[in-house]
Parts: sequence; structure tokens; C-alpha cells
Amino acid sequence: MTIRILCTGDFQLGKSFSTLGESAKIFREQLMTTFTEVIDSHGKDHDLILIAGDLFDRAATPTALIEEVADKLANCSTPCVVLPGNHDAVNTGISKVLLQALASRKADHVYVPIERTPLVLDKLGVTLYPAPLMRRDDLSDQYGWIPKREKSDGVRIALMHGALTSMPNGQIPEDLAKQKDLDLVICGDQHGPKQSVEQSNLFNLETSKQRRLYYAMAPEAMTITQNFIGSYLRLEVDPKGKVIDHERLDVGKLRFHNVVFNFDEDSTEVLEAFLSLLEDHIEETTSVRVTLKGKLINDKIKELREKLHDAIQNFRLFEVVDELVVLDDDDEPSDFSDTDPVVRAVKEALESEHGINDDLKHRAIELLRLNMGRWA
Repeated sequence: MTIRILCTGDFQLGKSFSTLGESAKIFREQLMTTFTEVIDSHGKDHDLILIAGDLFDRAATPTALIEEVADKLANCSTPCVVLPGNHDAVNTGISKVLLQALASRKADHVYVPIERTPLVLDKLGVTLYPAPLMRRDDLSDQYGWIPKREKSDGVRIALMHGALTSMPNGQIPEDLAKQKDLDLVICGDQHGPKQSVEQSNLFNLETSKQRRLYYAMAPEAMTITQNFIGSYLRLEVDPKGKVIDHERLDVGKLRFHNVVFNFDEDSTEVLEAFLSLLEDHIEETTSVRVTLKGKLINDKIKELREKLHDAIQNFRLFEVVDELVVLDDDDEPSDFSDTDPVVRAVKEALESEHGINDDLKHRAIELLRLNMGRWA
């Protein structure tokens, strides 16, 4: 008889999404919707659920949110282990509030380990070795405490949250399963691949199987730098701890687009391409960051600004990065001349310096023009 394990984590429920303005609430609600789907719709099809840290995002998580999560975990009959990670470490108090909420709901099938000690799941023939983080910057030994194998252990699984030693500040060895005679190591903390899953050393399934160490992956992307679709990991393990099947199932709905458009002095096609991007991709749970780069002649600047204004009105552009207008020499503003003492001082300083080429001098004055309004 095999053991079906659902591995997940890094939901970061209650995340502020502070850069998204009024739309942040929609993104927070989507995190809870995805959590509910994973637990309610998928959890029942498994024998064990492992949440590998950062179920919650911050120490100031509202009690009402913790209780809402307790309701959903209590209503799913599948045994579940919720590991405290760096965002919801033991010293935040979140674990104790969650334990109390689960106890009041008689959810004794949900475990929230606050100490590093073996957890025996007799009915499954599994001994779990959870390594909760005691504080956000916990650098203590997460695995040295794991004891030698006993015949009664059954399938030995470590549940951890952190980076591998091959990454900056990582503390989890890639060969931890071999070092501590574990059948599996399940990790949280690393949300998703920077490239495709197949190309990722952390998330590639065959690589993970060979070293017996899997990252659960976050069920939702959460920042502009995360260009992956959130998922969870499904494992099927035989009674001796060998993985006989593994799969990542996409559940994420949040999308982040980080796009650069380049244009030259005479082109306006970039504006149409920019708006087309929004038409094709924008949804309530989509964040778009657009950078427009290049040169425009003056008669196109007004058109650009009008289109940007329309786009902001019609779509939720959460961040517009660095509008830069470069004026031609003939387009010197009439109200910006050498009579300005700041401009005059800068020009005189530049002209007195030898070894500075004309292009650099021109660029310095150009930047001064652009920023005078900020400094006034």
C-alpha cells in the first residue's frame, strides 16, 4: 500500500502586497482562495499533507485569519503537519494561537510542531522529523538532532524550511537524506524556479528524486520577479520510502508581468504594443510593471503621456517605472536658461573641468533639467 503525500507551503497568508495599492486586498483574498482549494479540493485525495513553513506572512497576522485557517484545516480529515517557517516562526506566537484554535475545534489530526522532536504517525507507518524555525533569523542546526534509524521508524521524512548550502546563507545539505538516513526531505522557503522547472536544480523532479530532497514550491507567485505559475507537489511513496510517482500540479492564479518596451525617436508602435499587452493579459489578479525606454521627439511626448493616463484609468497599473524624456538641443525650454543660478554654476563647473567629453557634459545638463522640479 502506498502513501500519497501533498507537499506545499509558503502561502504567506495575510501578505500586504503593499506596492499594489487598493488592489492588494484582491491578491490577499486570492492567497486564501488558493489555500482553500488546495486543502479542500486536493487534500482529501491524499494520506498526508505537509505544509513546509510560512503558512502565514508576518508576526502581526490577525487572530481572525489564524482562526479561519484553523477552520479549514479542521474540516479536512487528512492528517496535516504545519511547520513554522521564518515568516511565522515559533517566537511570533502564531503557532500557539493556531494550536489553541485547532484544539478548540478538536482537530487532533493537525500537528503544529514547535520543538524539534520526532513525530510518529503510526497509521501511516511514517516518522516525521520537523525542524520548526524558532525565530525569523534562526541559523541554528536544523538536522543534527535527527536520531539514527530504528526498525520501528517506518518511512523517515524530514520537514524543513530554508535554503540549500549551495545557495547564499544556505544551511540544508543537498545530501541530507544520505547523511541522516532519511527516505525523504521536504523543504519550503524557495518559492519557485527562475527559469522552467525542468531547468531548475531546485525544482526539477528527477534531480529531486535522485537526492531524495524536494522543494514543495509556493502555490502562488507573489512578486514582480516571480514569473512562475504556483503549484503544489504530489508524491506517492511505497512502504519502504521509495518515491514511485511525483508530480507538480498548477493551482496558482496570480500573475506578474515585468516588461520593457524600447522605441526610437520616430516610433509610436510601442504605445500600441503596450496597450495590447494589457488587453491580452490583464485580469484582477494580474500585476504589470512596464518600463518604456528610448527617445521621443517633443510632438510625441504629449501622445505618450495621454496614453499612459488612459491606461492608468482603464487598468490597474501597479507600478510605472522611470519615465525619462530626452529633449533635443533645439528644444531648450524658454524658462530654463543660464540665468538660473544652479544651472549656471553647474555649467561653469563642467566647463572648468578638463578631460570631460562634450557628451558627458550634455548628459549632466540634461539630467539637471529633468530633476530641477524635484529639488526645488
